[in-house]
Amino acid sequence: MRTRASRFTHRLRTALASSALVALAACQPPHAVNSEPEFRASVSGVDWELMELDGKTAPLGAGGRRATLRFDADTARVGGFSGCNRFGGTYTINGDSLRFGPMAMTRMACTAGMDLESQLSAALEATRRYELSSTQLKLLGPSGPVARFSRQIP
Repeated sequence: MRTRASRFTHRLRTALASSALVALAACQPPHAVNSEPEFRASVSGVDWELMELDGKTAPLGAGGRRATLRFDADTARVGGFSGCNRFGGTYTINGDSLRFGPMAMTRMACTAGMDLESQLSAALEATRRYELSSTQLKLLGPSGPVARFSRQIP
């Protein structure tokens, strides 16, 4: 049988432990819906086809092909087809903030797709945030949408 003092001590320990857990939970940052691992898992391993640039239907590139983005989950690298050439570079993510690093690009000249290439390059450079659904990736700049991509269904 517990004494009155031991019951009090037990309740005090329980209350202190509960308070400590609440305090620790309050110190933790809120779970970001758009965390880097979630973003990487959601966008990686598929081609994202460019559908819109600056709110207008995106033109097709050389050979009637759409420009694409492909994210690599393991390396934080991105690459794709820009309308004429292939490109690659890095990206950084923080919450819903998305920034693309400098892109390296092959240097072929094409009769079609060169304008698309420069517009896509400008859109990637202007990107500051993103919105992601299961089938759409919107890139947003300081004053609104700069590009919209659709997940390519194999």
